Amino acid sequence: MVPPPLTYTEKETVLFTRRRAAVVLATVMSLTIWGAATASAAPTKPGGPWVQDSQQVSLQRLHTYDELTTALQRLEQRSKGAIDVESIGRTHEGRDIWTATVGTGPTKVLYITQQHGNEPLGTEAALQLLQRIGASQAKWATDVLDDVTLRIVVRANPDGTERFQRQNVDPDCSGAFCRAGVGFDINRYHDPAMSPEANPVPESAAIQRMVRSWRPDITVDYHHQGSYRQPDGSMDTTSILWPTNAGVAPQVIADSKRVAALVYTSLEEYGFANVSLYPGDSLPGIARNSFGLQGSASLLVELRGDLGQKSGGYLIRTAYASMAALLQAAADGSLAAVDPALADTIPDRGEPIDQDDEE
Repeated sequence: MVPPPLTYTEKETVLFTRRRAAVVLATVMSLTIWGAATASAAPTKPGGPWVQDSQQVSLQRLHTYDELTTALQRLEQRSKGAIDVESIGRTHEGRDIWTATVGTGPTKVLYITQQHGNEPLGTEAALQLLQRIGASQAKWATDVLDDVTLRIVVRANPDGTERFQRQNVDPDCSGAFCRAGVGFDINRYHDPAMSPEANPVPESAAIQRMVRSWRPDITVDYHHQGSYRQPDGSMDTTSILWPTNAGVAPQVIADSKRVAALVYTSLEEYGFANVSLYPGDSLPGIARNSFGLQGSASLLVELRGDLGQKSGGYLIRTAYASMAALLQAAADGSLAAVDPALADTIPDRGEPIDQDDEE
């Protein structure tokens, strides 16, 4: 579990924050986008909405399923086995759902990307992170991985991604959160009260089996949302939220708020994002609520949905920065010093520029 709160003087806490941010800043600013994962949307108004299924989007610079599989295999080889790539299940169309695990530390951190197939940039950031930390011999990387074990579900919805759609691919789906003739919203089928064997969504069932056996201490789920603007005219580039289901234990809520506050301060103070509070639901089947109900400190990260070439690279760096900051803080102990009450100061999300996509 997240280490218990420690008692530090105000000065010591500030020093921890600056040291952590300095490491993250140096790492991100030196980041080179390899196989740069950006895309260009059909013309919309400036700062316009997250791309919809009906829009024409150039995806040639995002990883296809085959390219992602090859990239993960190469990372495993380059790391000389430090990165362990494995399939935790298969989709309706037979594609593997890949995880990559690296590190030997006692604190288990899980990142999940692309539960919705048309929300791709968390996956690209995860590949960057695996390259930078998993296939590196740099001292900062080995130090982190002595204290943390990182696992990433790298693209939870490969079938939906191939069609660039929110849902998985199950034309015969029926019932709740099914889009007839298309498939299920897999981020509504994580309810811990449902056994994986009874789950009609293979992607959700695979993640639930893995979570129940591996039991992560911290889980972060990466998505995209629409475009929102604050009253001062600034753009909300990232929104975050912890579990809000009433059944989540108070200590897990506090630990989740520490994670939220850490991500908030790391992104805001060093210019990676303008962070707001996501107005999410309390359904137990939503990932952040489900993982909280299972004892994991949990956070949703919603990146702005603009997939233009320039903004795409910026959003990848934003996701990467949040991933790296949390790993560093979990490893060096500074996460335990974060006051969870800081999460309550995160401003509400602003007004929509256009339509919204749910988490």
